[in-house]
Amino acid sequence: MHNPHSSPHDPQGSPGVSLSIFVDGQQQPIFDDRLGREVLELNLQQRIILGRQDVAKGDPSPFRTITFTDHRKLIITSFQQREVSRRSLDISPDAAGNYLRVGNIGNHEVPMSPSSEGRIAHQQVRTFVTSELIQSPIRLLVGDNLAIQLSGFGAPAEHHFPEHSPTNISQSVADVALMMRQNRMADGYATPSGPSSADVERILGAVSAVLEKAASSPDFFSSAAENVCKLGNFDSCSYLGLDQLANQWQCEASWPSTDSGEMDGPSFDGEALEYIWSNRETWSTPIIDGGERPHQRVVVTPVVSHESVVGALYASKRSGQLGDDTMADCEVKFVEVIRDCLTVGLERLKKEQEAAKQQVCLAQFFPPGIADRILYDETLLETREENITVLFCDIRGFSTISSSLGSVRTLQWLREVLGELSESVIRHDGVLLEYVGDELVAMWGAPDHQPDHPNLACQAAIDMIGKLDQLNQLWSDRIPDELLPFGLTIGINTGDCVVGKKGTDFKYMWGPLGPTVNIASRIQGATKQFCPKQERDDAGTLFYPPEILITESTRLGVTTNMPTRFLGTIKVVNIPETVRVHELSARASGSWNQLRQNYETAYRQFEERNFLEALNTLDGISKVEECQADGPTKCLRDRALMLLQNPKLIDKEHPVWMLDQK
Repeated sequence: MHNPHSSPHDPQGSPGVSLSIFVDGQQQPIFDDRLGREVLELNLQQRIILGRQDVAKGDPSPFRTITFTDHRKLIITSFQQREVSRRSLDISPDAAGNYLRVGNIGNHEVPMSPSSEGRIAHQQVRTFVTSELIQSPIRLLVGDNLAIQLSGFGAPAEHHFPEHSPTNISQSVADVALMMRQNRMADGYATPSGPSSADVERILGAVSAVLEKAASSPDFFSSAAENVCKLGNFDSCSYLGLDQLANQWQCEASWPSTDSGEMDGPSFDGEALEYIWSNRETWSTPIIDGGERPHQRVVVTPVVSHESVVGALYASKRSGQLGDDTMADCEVKFVEVIRDCLTVGLERLKKEQEAAKQQVCLAQFFPPGIADRILYDETLLETREENITVLFCDIRGFSTISSSLGSVRTLQWLREVLGELSESVIRHDGVLLEYVGDELVAMWGAPDHQPDHPNLACQAAIDMIGKLDQLNQLWSDRIPDELLPFGLTIGINTGDCVVGKKGTDFKYMWGPLGPTVNIASRIQGATKQFCPKQERDDAGTLFYPPEILITESTRLGVTTNMPTRFLGTIKVVNIPETVRVHELSARASGSWNQLRQNYETAYRQFEERNFLEALNTLDGISKVEECQADGPTKCLRDRALMLLQNPKLIDKEHPVWMLDQK
């Protein structure tokens, strides 16, 4: 029977490193999000960040992994254990599984066990050989009672010289290290399985110095040139960029530093540059057996990004610096290792730029924290069923105002109003789904889990209503007085719903689909039904509909004390079941509690068919000045009076209000 905690390794298989967690000496199971189960040992196959739980970014509980696009994260302690940084260790295995880099990116040094291994200081990077970890695992003591164990497994890989792969840095490092061993350049000692860790440390030091620079930083190329010279004992090195349009090489960085400018005269070998551009492979000064020694040894290698030559590293040694000719291959490999670092850096920059564009798009619809998580974990957008809250918001008075403003100003008005409403959604951790004309649609509860999503939606709705006075004031000089103030009608519903990508290959959107959404839309439309068709009565009283309607399911999910009143049970178009609706007040005054109590009393009397008593209770509401314009009171009074005068109109659905409009 399969053991869910097992993590078997083939001792004769490919080499690698596994990670284990110990708390107070007891090994802890790790939940691997890729496998969907717990393991005792986590195989390290790509870069992984270890750190404390970051609640603000929605990190899971300790000992669980999160997989992003280019790395993973392992939560090693809860947010309360503050002596451990949110980003404590950066661990990266090489592609072949022969070496492991461990960087201390936290705030404190990390002791190691056995103690002979010393400590990893803040911002220090240590390199470990997998074969040595097979014999002697190490433990990193990151907390008072917390240890991370790194153990090697598998058989050491043999080193071969494959065809050049521009971004296979780990293989390039292994190649040049083995060359150093064969040519007796290394200061370490040979091992049956290949170069020693001392050989690799020297090369990795130069590689790390380049890789740690951002490709967008001003010294990225100069750092590469400097490390070519230091690694291969070159006299000088330059990075030449290729202007694709002008087809010209331009010196962008040199070491030792020189003034940059266009490549000119004999400074660079034009034939060598033409060769690497045409053949996309390294050119070096040929060695002539028995002939005259060359005046200068030159190595030129192309930097390729997205299938195009974008630049070149040009390294040279004067005659006084030349070594044994047998070292020429090593010198070429030195330059190519750093060239590979440049290629990786440029590829990384390209991905960062694309990610930045994607993040801008995501930030327009998702709250910042969720947008960041989606950027690195697209599984959040996979189709699944969630319990969510949906909000529909419509501008009351839009048609008449847009006719008055004209199309250009209407678009400007819409942009400002919807912009403010959208800010309320984002501020309360909601997701903007779409705009349809003057309507805004938003949701809570997905793609990230939000236990209090009904609260958040209601808070956003109240915030929207709170912005109306300012928006009306801003447009008071452009909208005719008789059309002001414009208002909002908002409908909110909570329920289970399928969320995910919807659409076709030509166009798709992400969002919810199902009855929960349809009911929210109908509830928003029902707000105007709770106001008389003639907004003024014989006395000239102007009635207003409720601004926010929420369903019973939303009301039951609200845990905070919000001013609501039960308005009744309705049946809306194309929805088979009845819906109990409540008004959520964003402008609750001192008379709100009295209004709520009297209205709900009148509704119970209406429900029990005591229409005369209901009318008397409703008339009492109308005597309160602040309640005279209440649309729901007027509508319930009209219904009670109609049924009192004509009892034959009472049907079996009573007191359900059958709405005939969307």
